[in-house]
Amino acid sequence: MGYASEEFRAGSQIMSNAVALMKGNILSPIAWPRHGLLASLFDMPFLWVGARLKGHLNQEWTASLEPVLSTALLVTLLFVWLRRITSPGWSYLLALVAGFCTLLWPYAYIGLEVKQSLAVLLAGYLGLMHDGKATWPRVVPFAFSCAVAVSVKASGTFLVPAILFLVGCYYWRYSFREMRHLVPKLAVTLAIILVVYFSNSALRSLFFVRNGGQGQFFKIWLVSGPTAFLLQVVGYFGSPNKGMFVYAPIALLSFLAFPQFLKEHRALAIFVLLVLGGLVSGHALQRFYTDETWGPRYLHGAIAPLVLCIGATRERLRFRTAVPVLVLAALGFWVSFLGAFFWYGVQQQAAIGVSQSTLETMQGDIIWNPILLDERLFSYYLHDGQRFWTPSHTWWFEKPPDAPAVRDVDLAQYAVPQSFLVRYWRAPLHGGLRRLWCFYLACLPLGLLLLLRAGWGQGRTEPRYL
Repeated sequence: MGYASEEFRAGSQIMSNAVALMKGNILSPIAWPRHGLLASLFDMPFLWVGARLKGHLNQEWTASLEPVLSTALLVTLLFVWLRRITSPGWSYLLALVAGFCTLLWPYAYIGLEVKQSLAVLLAGYLGLMHDGKATWPRVVPFAFSCAVAVSVKASGTFLVPAILFLVGCYYWRYSFREMRHLVPKLAVTLAIILVVYFSNSALRSLFFVRNGGQGQFFKIWLVSGPTAFLLQVVGYFGSPNKGMFVYAPIALLSFLAFPQFLKEHRALAIFVLLVLGGLVSGHALQRFYTDETWGPRYLHGAIAPLVLCIGATRERLRFRTAVPVLVLAALGFWVSFLGAFFWYGVQQQAAIGVSQSTLETMQGDIIWNPILLDERLFSYYLHDGQRFWTPSHTWWFEKPPDAPAVRDVDLAQYAVPQSFLVRYWRAPLHGGLRRLWCFYLACLPLGLLLLLRAGWGQGRTEPRYL
């Protein structure tokens, strides 16, 4: 979905050119994606496997597994990090909430932002939770995770302050005498980050040539002034259509816990603040601070760090601290379920169909709120209720006689689940598609059993209530 298809296509073209080069054939031009080569390099192992499969198990199928596995790694890393700073049961609960009650679940389908979010969390973990010597086997993964975080997307530039802070924390913890021996490793760390960043930026610029370059493209979409910028910053958190508190309600507790978090875990709190502040302030400079995708996708990378704020301020799982988490998790689960159940593009496609598809409609028109629209679609899907919906607005006070007519939206056209398992629940599948459907069905109980097994193990080691 989105620009992911550009990255897959570029990765496939690179592999084809590599084969052509070995055979002495003519190379074909590469359609460089808007975020450069780096993301395509991560896609290529999946594309390589897909190229060797037949039938419905092809490159598109294997590529679709990548964001799911990356999201699973992201939640697992969050759980491991939480285990370092709080109790097992509390860590397990918060990891589940992050995985299924925030943006992370829908974006495992959408596939955008996931690589950057994983790289940011990994860089933070390696940079702040490192408690041993800075050996080369530890320095190199840390350097590359930092490099990927600032390079895999154009918006990685907004994360440069957070990454520089991590590098400072990683090396500043040593004494002056030890620091002198670490200068070569510091130099290599910075060199890796700079080389990866500027190399990928150069390749990324090839995509924007037709727009006059990246800088010119950015200027076209700049906000009109500081007031518009501040309003968009507020919208990132409280907008009904795109606000973080709507699409990840657990973030409310993160903000409430932040003063204590800053007092007890200063370095980690500064890192979280730089990640969130960098993404918010950078993207709010553009008129399309959000787009037609599900919720505030540009803040996807800040979700896991914000969950750390909650875990770090509680030593163990208690009933009185778990209740507000569970209440907000229930709200977040419903919102995330809708975002995962339907394709994110139904809002824009329906708005296009009735000639109401403007950027302002996507960002702020409550009539076209994605959650309300998906609730209508879900109700129609379950009960075959009212098929047509009229996106009419309330005129204040009187509707002008020359106002354009409002057309109905056919909900049946968009009430299609995006999950392969659900969409083809009753379809008469045969051959490879039938085997694929059975494979997905088998994953469901297996995944639930693994989650229950992990939860049982954490619960047995959780300290008892006082």
